Amino acid sequence: MSVRTTLVTTRAQLEEAWAVRFAVFVDEQRVPAELEVDDLDEAPTTSHVLALDGDAVVGTGRLLLDAPGHVHLGRLAVLREHRGRGVGALLVRALEDLALERHAVGAPGAVEVVLSAQEAAMGFYRALGYAPVSGERYLDAGIWHQDMARTLTAGSPSGRHAERPGSPSAEAGDVGGPT
Repeated sequence: MSVRTTLVTTRAQLEEAWAVRFAVFVDEQRVPAELEVDDLDEAPTTSHVLALDGDAVVGTGRLLLDAPGHVHLGRLAVLREHRGRGVGALLVRALEDLALERHAVGAPGAVEVVLSAQEAAMGFYRALGYAPVSGERYLDAGIWHQDMARTLTAGSPSGRHAERPGSPSAEAGDVGGPT
């Protein structure tokens, strides 16, 4: 796979992230457009990552700082024609690396990563080490979700996950709401 990730640092890159999110969430999943972009997208503590195949943007995700040592991974989206190639897992790893680098607390440094998983994508997130928080489901933008979480520890093999052969092909993300 020739896909790589990059941190969003310009307005043009943020607009490319929004274009992917609109293609996946608004066009495919029929999420109302007014729910997709929110004030958190441009908050100074929010980080966005793009997945690039050559020069083409094929996926995105964002990381919100909830509190020291606690972040929210969200808006994970991969264009339909690029799903099943490990792009979603690559984006999650890049966002987890950012979480550890920028938001870990204590020694050796830990951060809890929470996400609002569409129920159809829960297997994908489980394969990446996430577990349901309570099992309680809720509708967000008309799509059933459950909260999942994982604690990462800097320098610990259990805090990182290796590339897995046969990783799941479901690549969706959370939509709308406070993610």
